[in-house]
Order: sequence, then structure tokens, then C-alpha cells
Amino acid sequence: MTADRRRDVLVIGAGLAGLAAALRLQESGCDVEVLEAKSRVGGRIRSIRRGDGVEEAGGTTIGGGYRRVIDAAARYGEELIDATPMLAFFREQDLVLRGEIIRQAEWPTHPANPFPAPDKALMPWNFSRVLTGRENPLREPGTWLEPGSAHLDVSMHEWMTGLGFDDETVALGYGLNTSYGHDAHDISALMMLARAAFSTAQRRQVPEGVVGYTVRGGAQRIPEAMARALVNEVRFDKTATGIEDGASEVSVHCADGTSYRADRVVCAVPTPALRRLALRPALAGPQAEAVAGLPSQPMTQFYFATKSDFWKHDGYAPSLFTDGPAGMVAASRRGEDPERVTGLTAWVMGRNALRLDGLSPERAAATVVEEIESVRPAARGQLDYIGRQSWAADPFAGGGWAYFRPGQVTRFGSTMSAPHGRIHFCGEHLARIDRGMEGAMESGERAAEEIIS
Repeated sequence: MTADRRRDVLVIGAGLAGLAAALRLQESGCDVEVLEAKSRVGGRIRSIRRGDGVEEAGGTTIGGGYRRVIDAAARYGEELIDATPMLAFFREQDLVLRGEIIRQAEWPTHPANPFPAPDKALMPWNFSRVLTGRENPLREPGTWLEPGSAHLDVSMHEWMTGLGFDDETVALGYGLNTSYGHDAHDISALMMLARAAFSTAQRRQVPEGVVGYTVRGGAQRIPEAMARALVNEVRFDKTATGIEDGASEVSVHCADGTSYRADRVVCAVPTPALRRLALRPALAGPQAEAVAGLPSQPMTQFYFATKSDFWKHDGYAPSLFTDGPAGMVAASRRGEDPERVTGLTAWVMGRNALRLDGLSPERAAATVVEEIESVRPAARGQLDYIGRQSWAADPFAGGGWAYFRPGQVTRFGSTMSAPHGRIHFCGEHLARIDRGMEGAMESGERAAEEIIS
């Protein structure tokens, strides 16, 4: 069945990128319609609303310099809350290494600390972040795609050992519950340096004393408000299976047998989902290589309610950063009082996330609990499993966010966002300057401007 009305533009995907593109096109006078495979908007922003607060399963904190996201909240009437008091507690976590809890105060002189003398005080989860900021040859975030930066498109392992660090330091300084790639061999140093340059630029823009914001009612309220501002309502449960670029129009075919027509299409889906879309004509060259080969970060979150404040009994921080299957166990503070712990969330990345995704939800959660209880007996019997979110197992996401392996930035980083006939592309992986939620909106606006101009 084919929709009777032909639109100026169809947008596939109602995440931040797709909604930003749709609203910009609508402002320019285009007749726009958004097709969304799920029954909600937000993409990889998902707010799980419960009685005593909100758990953020996807995009969490809005950076203090996220101009587009902050402007969208103001424009569509969503209240931002200064998250700085809550974010301060991310520094409270203790380290779990080979079954032992090591307090932050103990780490600088601990025998397991391999870091050189000037960096002994750095915790492993901060080491590569500090290093890429301190040793960064990129002065501005947008320069990572320039030919002169290609020599940095090597693995983090190669870049870090080139600075004189040994394998043990690299493994500990990058390899624990990594947010990008599976280990230091699996991630391009150029991408991490671009992220560091972005963070530096962000710090120059934030109001004094503000680290970031959250949204009253959850971050998902921003894309929900953006969707309400569209003249044409989002069409939900429309899983696109193919895009056909004909001589005079583009057709989008959906799994339920419906088809939609437009002059142009904006494809705002992650690469794992794009791989399942049949494009005619097919992509070729570096763009096809990008869609086939750009990885997405495995990330699974487990949510737990706490029966007691057991951390007050064993003297360790409520939060732990582990080298095992529990990943980063963060104390959630989603209520009005930033001092009160409302639960624990285990953020599991990389290979550990994939292993746990292969288990039943209950068995996977039990594995996480068993690790926590094995290192801190005070937690035994004090955690109730509430639920989980696996972004790698989500067929419309394929992972939490995209990352570049060594050499991939050089091969297709600057060309992968190019229009393909009447088909345009956006998404956080196609941002050229910004990262995260801000990058998603940047890419959506760019795709819209391609069509407008």
C-alpha cells in the first residue's frame, strides 16, 4: 500500500538527529513527515520513569556547552536542572582490581599502580582522558577530518606506547570497561583526540560552576517536545526496509507493506540499522565501506534497587569501577535530593556487555550481583534487580554509539556523510565537530541544509 500524498521530505528515524533535520526543514517551508520504527521518539535517548525519579538508559547528561540541545529545551518549554551536584558524585567511586577494592586515597601508593610518578594520582578511568587532553595536537575539534591529521589515525595502543608508556600502563589506563572499542587496539587515537578537543572547546563555553544539565522528567522529554512541534505527526511502528531513488522521487518501503514517497529522504539511523536497509542504487566506495564496517559500542545497563545503604557499613564508596563483568557500578541519584542514593546502575561495556547479552536477563543480572557481592560482602542480599537495557541487542540501535577503529577515520570519515542521490544521511556518527547529543543535532541540521540549499 502506498501513501497517497507525496511529501517534500521523508525522515527515517525520530531520534535527535532526525527530529532536528525535520524541524529545520519544516522551518524552511518543506512538507516533512517522520517515520519511526519504534513506538516512541528519542532513539538512543530513553528515560525510564519510575515513582521516585528517572533512570536514563541512553543519553544522560547534557553538557553545559551543548548549545543546540539547550536551545531546544528552551524553545520547546522543557526545564533544565543543573546536574553539577549529582555529577560530583561520579568522582566518589572506588576501584575494583583483581577482586580487591582499592580506595581512591590508596591508589597513588598502591603496588598495583603502574602509572609513572607524575600520573600516580590518576584513577584508571581518568588516565586516557587526561592524556588525550594533555598531549593533544588537535587545537580545534573539527580538524580531525583534515588530511594533516591522518598520521594520528592509529590505535590508542600505538599512540600511547609512542609516548613512552608500557603495555601494562596502556592496558590499565585504557582497557577497563572501555567506552570506545573493546581495548586500546580497537579504537583510533584520532577519534579520541577529537573527543578531547571537543571537551576542551566545551569547557570554554559553559557557565562558571556548571558541568552539565539534566531535564526535569528525563532527557527524553526534549525529543518528545520536538516531535510535538512537527506539523505532521510522527508515524510510529514504521520499520523501513528499503529506499528506492527513482528518476523523479524517492520511495521508502516499510515492513508492514506500506510505502511513502518524497522528493528527498533523510536517513537518520545508526549504521547497524542502515545495513539492513536495501538502498537502490546501492552505496559504493568508502561510503559503502563505512556502513559495512563502522562499529557501534556494546553497552548494557542493569538497574538495581537497594534495600539498605550497605556502603555505610563497609566504608567504601557507593560506586565501584571494576575490571570485571559488573563494569561501572554507579550510584543513581534521580530524586530531588542529590545526596540520596535511589539505586545502583551497572554500566557494562565492550566484550563483557556482549557476553552478558548472550545470557537471559535474570542470569546476566545475577552475574553482575555475584561480582559485586564477592568483593563487598556488605552488599549480599541488598540488591533487587529491576531491569536492563542492552543497546547492542536493540535492532534499531546496534550499540550505544559509533566509534572508529584505527585507519577508519582516514578511509571514510570525511566522505561517509555525503548525499547519495536524493538520499541524505545524519546521526551522531556523522557529526564533524560536536559529539553525543549535540553532535546528533549538528548532523541533522547539516542534512537539512543540504536539502534547503
